[in-house]
Amino acid sequence: MASYISAKRNIFILHPTRTAHFLSKAFDFVFDALSSVKQFLIVGTKNKADDSAAWDAIKAWCHYMNKNGLAGC
Repeated sequence: MASYISAKRNIFILHPTRTAHFLSKAFDFVFDALSSVKQFLIVGTKNKADDSAAWDAIKAWCHYMNKNGLAGC
């Protein structure tokens, strides 16, 4: 993450050109994988993300996990 974020005195700045470039590459990767009928698992275990992870996974017909499981099993 150091190549995307610079930090000085607890102020964090994102590099927008690098972030946009690699977000575009990630989008292309996901699009190609979904086009070739790959399976995805959407994980959102934080309180703010659990409902949206489940909702988006159901809309996309993907598997999802929105609750923490047993650790170490």
